[in-house]
Amino acid sequence: MSDDESNFLVDWNELTIHLEQNEPDLLLLPEMPFGKWIASEKEVNEESKVKSVEIHKEWMIKMEQLNVRYIVYSKPVIAGDKFFNTAFLFEKGRGHSKVHTKSFFPEETFFWEETWFDHEEVKTFDLLEISGLRIGVLLCTEMWLMEYARQYAKKGIDILLCPRATGMSSVNQWIRCGQTLAIIAGSYCLSSNRSGHGDHNFQWGGSGWIAEPINGNLLGITTSHEKFVTMEIDVTKSRAAKNEYPLYVKGY
Repeated sequence: MSDDESNFLVDWNELTIHLEQNEPDLLLLPEMPFGKWIASEKEVNEESKVKSVEIHKEWMIKMEQLNVRYIVYSKPVIAGDKFFNTAFLFEKGRGHSKVHTKSFFPEETFFWEETWFDHEEVKTFDLLEISGLRIGVLLCTEMWLMEYARQYAKKGIDILLCPRATGMSSVNQWIRCGQTLAIIAGSYCLSSNRSGHGDHNFQWGGSGWIAEPINGNLLGITTSHEKFVTMEIDVTKSRAAKNEYPLYVKGY
């Protein structure tokens, strides 16, 4: 999904068509997908926080109309004097439920997230159970804290979802990370990302993926020519992976 507003609208229309044609059960959107990336400036702007929250709130109505039962996404949340990046699950007919709030942030050019966002007092990485499936979420930088993927493995996770906002220069290392997580968590690992040019001509990386458990092989990856990938997956492979190396190792 493009960071540029006009291109985003084109992408959204194409996504709507893709969902109508493929009829998936689950859609994964990028990290805070609606509106410009807010943490590109080092100086915090309270007005920008409010605007980002409002834009995401406006897009919720359109998101809820998409032809898909489950949607996982993250959005900015203002709670008192705190500003959070929180992952949610939308289930058609049941509404939105919180998954967890992002706990680990970068602090570097174009990603001044430690400055912009707050931490919740307690870190929670809860499991979602939908239609008999166990799903976990790691938001972007959280992917590199691999002990949480291992915790999800202990809980019997089937699918690990990783919304991202990452640049073009690091695409390959993020893909390798996702493949490794599929092995560590013993589950499918799915990711989505921003694309195109952002502020200051920053080049977003795109390249969402589907990686399979046990070997971490890539089953699908998005490109500028194929912006959306839908694939049928067999979650019995995730359950079988819990008895494979390295998950069977005592103490793992």
